[in-house]
Amino acid sequence: MAARNLLRAGAALLALITAGVHVVAGGMDSLVPMLNAGLDPVAEGAIHASWHIVSAFLLWSAPIFCKGGDAARHFAGLWIVAAAIFVAVDLWQSGTGGLAQNPQWIVLGPTGLLAWFASGSTEFESKGA
Repeated sequence: MAARNLLRAGAALLALITAGVHVVAGGMDSLVPMLNAGLDPVAEGAIHASWHIVSAFLLWSAPIFCKGGDAARHFAGLWIVAAAIFVAVDLWQSGTGGLAQNPQWIVLGPTGLLAWFASGSTEFESKGA
């Protein structure tokens, strides 16, 4: 059980670091140029709101991952799906070079997998088998 707690803490720490990088570095690298690109106000507003939704999701993941259970497993699944989406979009838009241009999948996938396995919430385990 102590090992699982360390894994949960590790996933939570990675989520906090990811949120910080997203807000600070990603904000300067992606959000600010998008806001200065002169996009249609509807598109800009949707992307801007989505940016902040993702920020909240990444930050909110940390305490969820710490707690474990079903919620952590669901959040972890979203991290894994997000990694897969980044890989698919990167490959579709830029080929393998896109994987280096948008490397978010590198942290999203492993963090999601770590949180998934650390969550410890499966029907099999809850029955004491």
